[in-house]
Amino acid sequence: MKTITRVAAAVLSVSTAVGLAACADDAADSDTLRYGLSSAPSCADPAQASTNQTVNVARQVADSLLDQDRRTGELKPWLAERYEASPDGRSFTFTLRDDVTFSDGTPLSSDVVKKNFDALTSDESTSTRTLQASGFLLGYERTDTPDPRTAVVRFADPNVQFLQAAATTQLGILAPSTVARSFDERCSGTAVIGSGPYTYSGWEQDRSATLTRRDGYGWAPDVGLTTARYRTVEFSVVPESGVRAGSIGSGQLDAVADPQPQDREVLESAGATLTSRPNPGLPYVLQPNVSRGVLADREVRQAVSTALNRPELVETALGDGFTPATSVLASTTPGYRADPRVRYDVAAAKKALDAAGWRATGDGIREKGGRRLAFDVIYSPEFYGNKPILELVQRQLAAVGIDLSITALSNDDFLSRRSAGDFDAVYYNVTRADPDILRSRLGADGTNYSQRGFDPQIDPLLSQQAGTADRAQRLKIVDTLQARLVDAGYAIPVVELSQVAAVASGFGGVGFDASGVLRLQFPNGAS
Repeated sequence: MKTITRVAAAVLSVSTAVGLAACADDAADSDTLRYGLSSAPSCADPAQASTNQTVNVARQVADSLLDQDRRTGELKPWLAERYEASPDGRSFTFTLRDDVTFSDGTPLSSDVVKKNFDALTSDESTSTRTLQASGFLLGYERTDTPDPRTAVVRFADPNVQFLQAAATTQLGILAPSTVARSFDERCSGTAVIGSGPYTYSGWEQDRSATLTRRDGYGWAPDVGLTTARYRTVEFSVVPESGVRAGSIGSGQLDAVADPQPQDREVLESAGATLTSRPNPGLPYVLQPNVSRGVLADREVRQAVSTALNRPELVETALGDGFTPATSVLASTTPGYRADPRVRYDVAAAKKALDAAGWRATGDGIREKGGRRLAFDVIYSPEFYGNKPILELVQRQLAAVGIDLSITALSNDDFLSRRSAGDFDAVYYNVTRADPDILRSRLGADGTNYSQRGFDPQIDPLLSQQAGTADRAQRLKIVDTLQARLVDAGYAIPVVELSQVAAVASGFGGVGFDASGVLRLQFPNGAS
């Protein structure tokens, strides 16, 4: 994306912390939103959106079957005017609106829905780029189309999480002309045709993206919408936080994404308002590969967890708007529970390592049988806070005798090595407003980055919650799961990712969905 001064940034959440800049009155005369990203989107296709920057762009051109209320988490109609789940949780019937068209004029139909889901479960879709979208469709059997407005999506096993998945960007419905293309071809903006309020009018991979408002759009899930606020949205990337902040004051930016702590005073003095919201789903975790190395020892995994001073990580590397992780689910996820064992206790960490036979040496790093207590963590620097957080984690672990090395990878290399299990530990997060994220990312039958075998204390419950239609009963199972996952150390919570942005005065019409994903089609006041 263009590393130039005509930039603006992502306003990525509904905030209670500082203010609701995204809902400011429309005082600006401009019909263009200059929108800056701290890094470039990787692909124009919503099904291949694996980073926040990519999702925030792709969401504007693609609608989903359902939407999710930003305050309550309740599912509601969007492209489907009605929906129903079978009592066994294996089939889901969607009655489609009859007035929806894609931007190329093609009407929405049940056959189009079928083509979308069939493509995401094809052999080609097994690449890491469609991992999240394909994961939402695990166990997919077929989509029946008894008439043009009725799509019945069927799974081999109970899969109640699918309804929330049907509200995600990754399962946004695209036109047949897009679905017919290869996934490589779908990364170009010119190939992506959606039913959303915007269309791609320009796309240069890793350089720029421009969206143009679509005339005649009228099926947003928010009552009262007649048209999107901005006629044009220009995306560009400015990786330096200080440059982004300074450009607010000079009037060259309309908003800035990911303001860093040292730049907040500059932004506030320029009249910008900060807004933030923790992402739901899996917080940033250290997920150990339990099939090799020192992290195969549960006692070592527990010592790593209690050696982490999470409040210090937030205060030092992130600042206002962020919170320490207190569970394997982020605090805005349905079913979240704080776990008292996710705590900072250096004495407990040292005691556990002593009991496990790891002895201190002259350089401070423990050894056992001639083996050093050391492991490596891989990560993608996609989020600016990752590097300083891990460097501070490195120092915190060294204080109890653990030697952590850190390996930064490009996003493609990171995804490849993570999927292959080529690491001691991996540092990442996944945004999803449903607790089934635990099954898809931490389950033995999911992505299983931990490279672990079946756990009778955990995996049956992961499957059980996926097939429990009663919400209260399902969340009770999720409560138990969180405790057992923390105890097993299959994922070590670190910090919660928040979407934080600064917005210049006078720019409204921006909102954010239940997953903290940017929306530009909300009417004033909807955020």
